[in-house]
Amino acid sequence: MDTLTRPNIVLITADQWRGDCLGCLGGRHPVMTPHLNQIAAEGVLFTQAYADCPVCMPQRVTTLTGQVGSRFGLPHNFGSGVRSPIDSKTSLPGRLSREAGYQTKGIGKMHFSPSRARFGFEHVVLHPNDYVIWLEETEYAGMYRGHGLGGNEVYPSVSAVPERFTHVHWTVEQAVRFLTERDPETPFFLWIIFEAPHSPFDPPPPYDRMYDNFAIPDPVRGDWVNEEDYPLDFQSRRLVLKTRQLTDEIVRESRRRYYGQVSYIDYQLGRFFGELKTKGLYDNTMIIFTADHGEHLGDHGLFGKGTFLRGSANVPLAMRFPASVSLAHPSLEINTAVLTADLYPTLLELAGIRPEGDIDGLSLLSAIATGRGDENRIVCGEYGHGDGTAFATDGKFKYIYYVKGGVEHLFDVRNDPDDLHNLAHRAEFNATKANLREYLIQFLTGFERPMVVDGRLAVAEVELDEFNLLGRNPCAWRGPMRYGQGYGGGW
Repeated sequence: MDTLTRPNIVLITADQWRGDCLGCLGGRHPVMTPHLNQIAAEGVLFTQAYADCPVCMPQRVTTLTGQVGSRFGLPHNFGSGVRSPIDSKTSLPGRLSREAGYQTKGIGKMHFSPSRARFGFEHVVLHPNDYVIWLEETEYAGMYRGHGLGGNEVYPSVSAVPERFTHVHWTVEQAVRFLTERDPETPFFLWIIFEAPHSPFDPPPPYDRMYDNFAIPDPVRGDWVNEEDYPLDFQSRRLVLKTRQLTDEIVRESRRRYYGQVSYIDYQLGRFFGELKTKGLYDNTMIIFTADHGEHLGDHGLFGKGTFLRGSANVPLAMRFPASVSLAHPSLEINTAVLTADLYPTLLELAGIRPEGDIDGLSLLSAIATGRGDENRIVCGEYGHGDGTAFATDGKFKYIYYVKGGVEHLFDVRNDPDDLHNLAHRAEFNATKANLREYLIQFLTGFERPMVVDGRLAVAEVELDEFNLLGRNPCAWRGPMRYGQGYGGGW
């Protein structure tokens, strides 16, 4: 493939965007996403895309390596003392640059460790680092999160700066600038990562009131939200984050602001897509939109991520292709299970590069060409330090295991997408549960993960220390970050 004929690649990742929050899905979330709807209409929408480890930092590694968190041994967020396990030579931008002549750039919330590492990119522009440095030169210096809410607090708010000074607008401006400053004689790979709609839910006007006249759906609540089947980790989280204190009105308003952030990003992407068309780049550019993980939004009593319930583990995945890629038909939907790890081999193959080495993702180009995903594929994932949770799904049923208390969940994915009915205790589903459990054990054993002991999933009997948990809240005290120091001090 000649360098000049290789397609440009734009990968757009949102942080904490639920897989069911796309307007084209027509689900219970009344979100307006016209530009992403168009990307799906021109290409393909994967309705069962999963993050194998649904938190921020491991998903950055997975995207750039095609490896799941269990393989590289960090299925959890990690601090500045641990370097991101990414080899610049074999990373996605590294291979695209060296082997296919791509110009590469990363913009936004890279969330690497160390934060200024490039890991194969020719250049990176970082949020919050470079955004906050830029903001310091304006009349809104010190006003990033100037409302005082922390990065994992879920009370509703509004941006402390006007729209033109938000990190969403800044991120898109940086992407538009790249289209002008790039080398026009080489293809490019551009990775754009938004911090939003991650909490705090603080869209700027008018997006903070955009959904005021919409009927905001209440969170769902599974029949397993009881003393026996409600995992201890969930109970602990509700105590630490004080989410039990959120009234129905607060939750409803938080969801309203989350939807506002979703639409804000989509509308800003409309500016960027318009620039691609104006510069004559759109037709030869592959555009992928996805997320690192979702957001519970109060479902089953939870906010945030870190579980394999739908709100957290499912991510949007829409792809729009240049004419050179064979597509079964536009507006294609593929309903089989796929992973974010699949992006790595898919994009390498698109650029004419053979995926090599120990990778866990599979190229999706054949599924796109035929319109059929792999009905026999089972995908797995893990979150935590060995005492957390793990899952396996064949796209029809989803098995989730929780080490603390040895709790098991089994859900009928196609008939019960919101995980409302736990089938783990019903005899007629014993074989399904056993098959997925055994597959998960083999997956974890293959990576020598501590969640498996003597060929069985470990069980930890832990008492809930309610008073100590109530006395903690690592997410609350996050004032304005100044001078570009990144995410230090806990996240």
